[in-house]
Amino acid sequence: MEKPWEIKTNSERNADTLATFIIFCEDQNSEPIYFKYFETSKIKVNVIKDQKSKLESIVNAICHCNENGLLDSSDPKSTIDKIDTYVWCVFDRDIEETPAKVAKGNVSFDNSIQLAQNKGIQIGWSNDSFELWVLLHFIDLDSLEKPVSRKYYYDELTKIFKKLNNPTKDLEKALKYPNFSYKDSLKSDNNFRYIVRPQLIKNIKVALKRAEILERYFLKQNINPHLMNPCTTIHHLVKQLLEYGQKEIS
Repeated sequence: MEKPWEIKTNSERNADTLATFIIFCEDQNSEPIYFKYFETSKIKVNVIKDQKSKLESIVNAICHCNENGLLDSSDPKSTIDKIDTYVWCVFDRDIEETPAKVAKGNVSFDNSIQLAQNKGIQIGWSNDSFELWVLLHFIDLDSLEKPVSRKYYYDELTKIFKKLNNPTKDLEKALKYPNFSYKDSLKSDNNFRYIVRPQLIKNIKVALKRAEILERYFLKQNINPHLMNPCTTIHHLVKQLLEYGQKEIS
């Protein structure tokens, strides 16, 4: 059986070969389920799950690309330049708990982005977590003046789904649990697929605009990525998937 990252190189492609997106995801459920939605008859979306965060994610992606002919492991300057093959790494900042670990995490986060760019790998990062991108489908965060942690995202998403108009039967079932929360109740495979993702897709256009506003705000400050909080670049990947796949979004 062909592995999802075993992609044909230029010389092996036929004229009608689909554009292929190889997306290395830190997460096992939310991110893969979300991105797989954008696959159409025009593009293939190959998602590789559980690829860790920051530098480890990029190293894993480079190793896979070396093994499958997308990079030349003998050439340190080799970059991915295959026609119709788009390699992305999606990961979070994942802020640590102690000052010493935070300092190391900042270096790992910034350097991982630079290393990916040097290799032609595109990055969809979120600071602090992917749930920032999820939350942007519902509310605007451009007025925040201080860094935000994933606890804020989880708390806000919990409130939103508790008050959602016309909840589906699946959501009503999930809400019956006394300790319902977004983190504990909606990140599982089925609940994210059937409860969360439909809500995100119908709000995707506004999420794209909100993410662009956040990114522009921080880019004007000319600061390192780890200082760009709250910020995400997931919108660049989603825009590319929509452009190449031509998925109809109402």
